[in-house]
Amino acid sequence: MVQQMTATERALAAVRGQAVDHVSSANGLVMTTVEMMKAVGATYPEAHHNPQMMADMAAAPYEMCGVDGTTLPFDISLEAEVLGAELDWRKIDRPPIKVHSVKDPDDFTIPENIEELGRIPVVLKALDILKDKYGEDLALLPTTVCPFTIAGHMASVDEMFMWILSDPDKVHTLVDKITDFVVDYQKLLTAHGADILFAIDPTSSGDLLSGDMYAEFVLPSIKRMRKETGAPTILHICGNTKPMLEHIAVSGVEGFSFDKAVPVWYAKQKLGNVSAYGNLDVIELFPNGTPQDVYNATAEVIRQGVNIAGSACDVPETTPIENIQAFVKACVETPVPSKEEVVEYGKQLAAQAAAEQK
Repeated sequence: MVQQMTATERALAAVRGQAVDHVSSANGLVMTTVEMMKAVGATYPEAHHNPQMMADMAAAPYEMCGVDGTTLPFDISLEAEVLGAELDWRKIDRPPIKVHSVKDPDDFTIPENIEELGRIPVVLKALDILKDKYGEDLALLPTTVCPFTIAGHMASVDEMFMWILSDPDKVHTLVDKITDFVVDYQKLLTAHGADILFAIDPTSSGDLLSGDMYAEFVLPSIKRMRKETGAPTILHICGNTKPMLEHIAVSGVEGFSFDKAVPVWYAKQKLGNVSAYGNLDVIELFPNGTPQDVYNATAEVIRQGVNIAGSACDVPETTPIENIQAFVKACVETPVPSKEEVVEYGKQLAAQAAAEQK
């Protein structure tokens, strides 16, 4: 019997594949709803720029639903903005890239004193506020964008994929430079209280890259990022990541977050010692399902072996509070299966999937 843990102890044990008192609900993807924002008086775009508001908004899923962990910031453009990309702030919740600033990777340089640039000071201050207020009661999993995805933000995804085909050295050069920046930024996050880094890499999805392309253009930066940062890391990739699983298994990250395109049982069979995070549906389940639907789906991914139960992507802002509360309730109440039980259940589900394909 595992003794009762703090939220931070539970999240760290879970991501390392160690025994837990119950499955962690530490969510590294945004789980802040309109209802939560209203409750804490948070609004966009101010929540991107005001450290106290950012902290209050990040803490809302814990305060209102009991979620073990939370993330910030709330968009994936911060790093690119610091590096010179122009954002379109007409979309105040998730500002996309408006102007891609890199034309030639050889001319691109990383700025100095990044702790003073852009919104980085806001994020660092918000982490300080959260750690001071909650300590071990709330695990902090700040979002950090991976080098390959930032490279696409800087040069445009279309241009980068043209380089992959015509001049791959340009991609290597740009990704290598950006990896230096990501490592420095991640070190700042850990110095300001991050417990686990939640590294997202949507552009490296299997919907865009083959497994071989991932191994050449993405994997080296992930290995270097994890080794040089030295912090527990969960990697998140959207879409079909089946071609990437064998590479992620040797990437050095502690955990992998994936969406509904990859069943939990399948990922568990391929990830080796890398912990599984996910992969609850955010299209229908969270916003439109009943609390019982969410509870049952959470219990199912736990039976299939997730180490941390979480959403497959950001939870829609229209999600009812009751559904997130049901998610947390299932994490607390569902018995943690043994490794043997996970393996046996995975075999059953694999056989069932094979039979359905015939």
